[in-house]
Amino acid sequence: MSKSRALLIAMICSLAGVPTIAHAQNSDTPKADPQDFVHDVLQALLKPNWNVFAHTGYATNDRFLLQQAINPNDGQRALESSNGFNVGAGAGVDILLRMGFRMAYTFTSSDLNFRTNNGNGSTALNVNDVATLMTHTASFEVMRYMLPARSAITPYGTLGFQATWWALDQKSPLVTSSGAGTQLSMSPIFSFGMQFKVSDKWSGRVEASLASGHNPFTGNKSYQATGPTIDEPTSVARTDFRLAGVYHFSKPKLPSLNAPVANR
Repeated sequence: MSKSRALLIAMICSLAGVPTIAHAQNSDTPKADPQDFVHDVLQALLKPNWNVFAHTGYATNDRFLLQQAINPNDGQRALESSNGFNVGAGAGVDILLRMGFRMAYTFTSSDLNFRTNNGNGSTALNVNDVATLMTHTASFEVMRYMLPARSAITPYGTLGFQATWWALDQKSPLVTSSGAGTQLSMSPIFSFGMQFKVSDKWSGRVEASLASGHNPFTGNKSYQATGPTIDEPTSVARTDFRLAGVYHFSKPKLPSLNAPVANR
């Protein structure tokens, strides 16, 4: 089973088992389930349920292409990226007790390397740092918390879509962007992670995010690699691991218990 499919199944299973909360809530607290769309959802956007966040971490990509060596006896080499860094920021809003939206921008940069792909541990075709590959990504996601969003700690998952712009900084004639057009990719994105409360206003998040989009080394006016290419996937997956700090504009307001009824 592919890594992306396994992560998606795990996230769906965890979110499907979210417990319900039957206690009464404060009027300013997002409800567990919407009873009136205008009042419970749209008006939640006008209340102090917003947050802003910044994140950083590292990213990995699948192989971009596979080439045959000039001398067939030397085998094959793959164009891969090293583990690069990512940094970004965004804003979100919790419209329901365990559901919200978030929008984010993420910048990623990683070095491109050729790696020998003979399956015998050889490094004969290795070439390091042939280019730097960068991405600018804008994303929109629906968040689903397993517990109320402002709990001390809660797992969560997201589903959404993103637009990614690729940029190449050429460092070797082995890889070039000469004649290439704008490399834009639209793709779904999903993630899962853990949110933990640091104080009334601050939370932290640890998460993994996975997306699969158009390979910038395939298609018309794509980036080019010198040499005979024998495999060029149309899409390439990227996994981001992130640590985020979140500032909430409101203090946590969790559901309150129903007032006890005196026995006569």
